[in-house]
Amino acid sequence: MPALPEDLLDLIRELQRRVHRLSTAAVTRPALNTISGGDVTITDGGRLMVKDETGDTLMHIGGITPHTDGSPQQGVLIRREDGSLAFGIYGGDTQALTIWDRFGKIVVADDTVTGGLARPYVPIPLYPAPTPVTSTVWTRVLQGGMYLQHPRLAVGLWVQADADTTVEARVRYLAADGSTLQLGETATATGSAFTQLIVAPHGQPTFSWSNLYIEGRRTSGTGSAAVGALFAEGRQS
Repeated sequence: MPALPEDLLDLIRELQRRVHRLSTAAVTRPALNTISGGDVTITDGGRLMVKDETGDTLMHIGGITPHTDGSPQQGVLIRREDGSLAFGIYGGDTQALTIWDRFGKIVVADDTVTGGLARPYVPIPLYPAPTPVTSTVWTRVLQGGMYLQHPRLAVGLWVQADADTTVEARVRYLAADGSTLQLGETATATGSAFTQLIVAPHGQPTFSWSNLYIEGRRTSGTGSAAVGALFAEGRQS
């Protein structure tokens, strides 16, 4: 007599196979605190919260206080262990990105009206007018010191020379081993005046101290010549 699907023994064997597959899947399933090969999606005003052992919220991502017009607002709030607010993306209708110190003072924020930086206020240094250069040997006309916080340095060199007169300008900096190196190329002007941008990596350890020097020399002619700088700053790679 042929075996039939309704046969009791077949049904028992099929149940055994299914139970075995389920038990194997339970063993190989990732732990509930692990996400493997997928995403976590929170919708409809849901929130992701991280709380400390006392129940205070340290991180809040998702629905927060509504906008001024009453519409739902999604944002990010991160607090320190002492409860002080450290980082936030929320507020108003344009949502500023803000970083606070532990005393509640804003140390970094973006401008939500036109873009760019709102805090901190960045000073704009003023440099002396271009310095006359008459010597045929390299002469230092400007200098300053700084901690190297960016991998590259940028200097706007100003060079000016009368007709039939040539002037050269260069940027040099103090290396960690005590030597003085040139940054980028040399700017040369003959009967003209212009600003040349010098941008180059310095190759020194981050946060090491260095000095920056602007030097010039007149290489030909007897007319007036001058060298100066319009700006000097650090830049990213």
